[in-house]
Amino acid sequence: MNKFITCLVKKISETNPEFSDLELKKMEYGLVCIFSEITKIIPYFIIFYLFSLEKYYIIIIIFFCPIRIFSGGYHAKTYWGCFFITFAIFALIITITKYIAFNVIILILLLVISFIFICIFSPVDNINKRIKSDERRLKLKYCSIITTILLSGLCYFIPHKFLSTAIISIVSATILMMIGKINNKIDDKKDCQQ
Repeated sequence: MNKFITCLVKKISETNPEFSDLELKKMEYGLVCIFSEITKIIPYFIIFYLFSLEKYYIIIIIFFCPIRIFSGGYHAKTYWGCFFITFAIFALIITITKYIAFNVIILILLLVISFIFICIFSPVDNINKRIKSDERRLKLKYCSIITTILLSGLCYFIPHKFLSTAIISIVSATILMMIGKINNKIDDKKDCQQ
C-alpha cells in the first residue's frame, strides 16, 4: 500500500510541479492515513454485518472515532497491531454493551468522568507525529472538549438499546487516550536514559 501511495504522490508531483516537497510529504502522510483507516473500517463492517452487529458497529464509529481524532491516544507501532487491537476493542465494546445492562446513573457517571479526563489530559501526542505548537495543542483540546459535549448530547437522541454502546465507546476512547499518555511518558523516560 505504501508503495502505491508513493507512486501516486510521485505522479502528482510530476504533473503538478508547483507542489513543494513539504506539501508532497503532507499529501503522502494524509493518503497513508486515509487508506489505512479505509482498509480497517470496511473489513470490520463486513465481519460485524455477518454477525448482525452492524448497528452496534456504526454506533461505535460515530461515538469513538471523533474523540480519537482530536484527543489522540495509544497507537500501535504497526498496521496489523492497530488492526487487531482496534478490532478487539470494538468487539469488546459490542460484547459488553449487548449482554450487560447498565444503570443509567452509572452510564452518566462514566460519561462525566470521561469528560473530565478529556478536559484535563487531551490531546495526547501520536508517537509518529508529535504536536509541535502550543496553539495547535490548545485547538485540539478545545475540539476534543466540544466533540465530547456534542456526542454526549447526541446520546440523548439515540435509541435506548444503543445508549450503553455509545457511552462505552466514549469511555473506551478516553481510556485509550490515558494509555497513550502513560505510554508517551514511558517512552520519554527511555529516551532520557539513553
